[in-house]
Amino acid sequence: MSIGKITGVTPVSALVISVAWDDNEMTAIDLAPIIAARTALQPLAQADEFAAVTVSQDGWSLEWPCGIDFGAPQLRRWADEQAGRIMAPAAFRAWVENHGFTIDAAAAALGLSRRTIAYYLSGEQPIPKTVMLATIGYDGRRAA
Repeated sequence: MSIGKITGVTPVSALVISVAWDDNEMTAIDLAPIIAARTALQPLAQADEFAAVTVSQDGWSLEWPCGIDFGAPQLRRWADEQAGRIMAPAAFRAWVENHGFTIDAAAAALGLSRRTIAYYLSGEQPIPKTVMLATIGYDGRRAA
């Protein structure tokens, strides 16, 4: 996962944007669930406001005239989560809770440190695809 600068943005449809990155990758990001979950983001639900998105002068964020902006690292993270390249924190938390794991138990099950599990649960660190696959593998071994 690269977190480069944004080189372009295009509104694709209602609450979906296409973002061009300086590593030549293009990612689609559906902002609908993010906007719906946060009252402060409701101005973006208006089609004319959403369509007015621009890349910041330094390329490190997207900006809207209403004063809302999203940074490049968070946008790349949402794009990677939606594309299945990394695991969403909510999905990881659900996996931990479904197994009744403590932080220590989840760490032991996945062969990770307690601190890493805490970072993933808090959303402070992105959850790599390898961990997502490890949770699926853990569940598969238990079912067998």
